[in-house]
Amino acid sequence: MTSSEQNVIIIHLTSPAMVAQARNEVLRAHKNDRILFILPDESDDFVNEPLLKILRKEADEGGVQVGFVTNDPDIRYFCKGTRLPVYKSEAAARTHWRWPKPEGPLPAPNKLRPIVVAPPPDAGIALRPPTLVTLPDSTTLLGEARVRPERVWLKGLSYTIFIGLIALAIAGLSAWLLPQATVDIVPARSQIISSVDLTARTGIDAPDYPHKVVPARVVQARVESFGTTPTTGQEDAPVKKATGNVTFINRTSREITIPKGTVVRTTFGTGIRFRTLKEATAPPGTGQQVTVPIEALEPGLKGNVPALTINAIEGPLNVRLRVSNRSGTRGGTVENVGTVTQADKNRLKNELLAQLQQQAYAKLGENLRSGEYIPPETVNTYVLAETYDRFAGEHADELGLQLQLLARGLAVDMNGARTLAKRSLHESAPPDKFLLEETIRAGQPRFTLFGDDFVTLSITASGEVMEPVSASAVRAVLTGAPMNRAEQLLEENFVLAQPPQITLAPRWASHLPSLPFRIIVRVYKQ
Repeated sequence: MTSSEQNVIIIHLTSPAMVAQARNEVLRAHKNDRILFILPDESDDFVNEPLLKILRKEADEGGVQVGFVTNDPDIRYFCKGTRLPVYKSEAAARTHWRWPKPEGPLPAPNKLRPIVVAPPPDAGIALRPPTLVTLPDSTTLLGEARVRPERVWLKGLSYTIFIGLIALAIAGLSAWLLPQATVDIVPARSQIISSVDLTARTGIDAPDYPHKVVPARVVQARVESFGTTPTTGQEDAPVKKATGNVTFINRTSREITIPKGTVVRTTFGTGIRFRTLKEATAPPGTGQQVTVPIEALEPGLKGNVPALTINAIEGPLNVRLRVSNRSGTRGGTVENVGTVTQADKNRLKNELLAQLQQQAYAKLGENLRSGEYIPPETVNTYVLAETYDRFAGEHADELGLQLQLLARGLAVDMNGARTLAKRSLHESAPPDKFLLEETIRAGQPRFTLFGDDFVTLSITASGEVMEPVSASAVRAVLTGAPMNRAEQLLEENFVLAQPPQITLAPRWASHLPSLPFRIIVRVYKQ
């Protein structure tokens, strides 16, 4: 790419720039042309004094003037040694174009070296030129010494000028090198948030960002427990049995033995049964009697019967004996006792089921791997066995239940979900900003849909991004700047979280160093 303006030919060398490229351009140029080479960052071939000397020589031979635009200190150094001008910018080259004169011939004889004086043009072949030899204080030509008069005043003046120049150079160099600045800056931050919808599914081995899926697996646990509850039903229950006496009357002429436990009963209603409490013997003869104590077979009020109501004998004795109670039976009682109801059974099952579900969820957690989480909505319980120790309607003050439960849930790989959320955050970060890894946070998942082998969830990640600030960019802004404008320059060129801190040494200096490497830049995250 070339352009011409103000009699200067601008040539941008492509990277990596080679001296051979510049030589080719010089050889193609015309006499009195001015060529300005714009060097790229990769121009290491120009850090070579012999090659630059060849370039200078070819430029002098062709009558071409050459210059360079570069900030590389090494290239500037070698160009200075080979008398090739270097400029800071293209504009500076057009404004202040210069072309140093080529190096002069060898020094005069009376300065550094002996020379051979050329013979006259018409001298013979055998004639050798006279030798001119330079000594410290005289010159000898054909053996004759020529002594130069010593100029003491000139020598003293030279020494004085030389010492003054040295002192001036030292003072200027000190003023140039001594200042040093330290700049502390904190770039501005801003927060970004990204959400991603994922599906946790069984049969997946690793998180898959393109398909937005993470692994999940089925976990299950078995628990059982025994629980009790007071019964709430109330009924009158028979407690004591009625007692009394009956009289057996012999119908035969023989003695009849009445065994203990002989059953007699009433002849009205459903028939209330009694049994004799001891063995007895009816005397022989028709109408002979014997009285025997009796007790009702069943407890309760129904055993209390009036007189003359027990008239039947069960068994073979009923044809040989008659029976009758001359007085009523007494003592049969009832009491109010607890009774098992169906509501008691349902309540006990629900209470025990709730306890076992909590135990099952905790036991499922014992089977989790690192980073896994079981959404409570995915946990299902199944009753494997339930056994009650009482039936509905049975008299009891307490009801017991043995319950066995199977719990099944879906364990989701939350580490994988957070990894995908952080990747989504990285992709949503602005390309011109730097995402701070230590500020990245993944929020709690929000589960939306549940199935037997999958669950869908949404998870959000947040983090902070920082404006990138390079030390070289800060140095470029501050090099040689006035101290009273340094802070303003930084705030105009960079987005900062707080005012920069600038320390300049020595304190009396009014400008920041002109050398970039004398400016120390420290960039802090906070």
